[in-house]
Amino acid sequence: MLQKSSNSRIGKVWLAPVFVGFWLASLVHAAFTTTVPVSERLAGDVAVSNFPVALALEEFRLLLTEPQVLFLGPERIGLRVAFQAYDHRPAQGVAISETGQAMLSGRVAYDAGAGEVLLHDPRLEQLNFDRDNAVTRQFTDLLRAAWSDRVSNPMRSTLPPHPYLQPFKANITDILYDGSHISLVLAY
Repeated sequence: MLQKSSNSRIGKVWLAPVFVGFWLASLVHAAFTTTVPVSERLAGDVAVSNFPVALALEEFRLLLTEPQVLFLGPERIGLRVAFQAYDHRPAQGVAISETGQAMLSGRVAYDAGAGEVLLHDPRLEQLNFDRDNAVTRQFTDLLRAAWSDRVSNPMRSTLPPHPYLQPFKANITDILYDGSHISLVLAY
């Protein structure tokens, strides 16, 4: 017949806090993080989900299409778009339409609480109309003024509703960029 020694009770008292400590540690470390790479091309494909974009600016409207993401360097990401600037007021006999390309850039980040992509230090890098005339010069002046007046630092955008993002959209905690690719940081 086995007898319990007094040491077994001491052992149980000592093991209980150790077991609880390991159990709590396993809960804390049950979450893990991983990264998902996003190439320049894939970033452009994802951006397409938010386009076309129509903006109303004072006398005219702007339609943005054909987004292309560009990795510009170690910190900045660019977004080139085709655009149509038009002023259509039939009652006044006005029907003007001009096309061109624009590119904005910034430093990408992520606001996990709001679920928004941030573009810090946004810049309007290029604004080129296909034709040079009095109307396009007027549109250029109006667009640059609207950029200065309306663009916040940082610019904010919701994540696009792209199928690539849907499986882990709720788990994105950060977006990193190293000059050659974007990494989505996920926590599970």
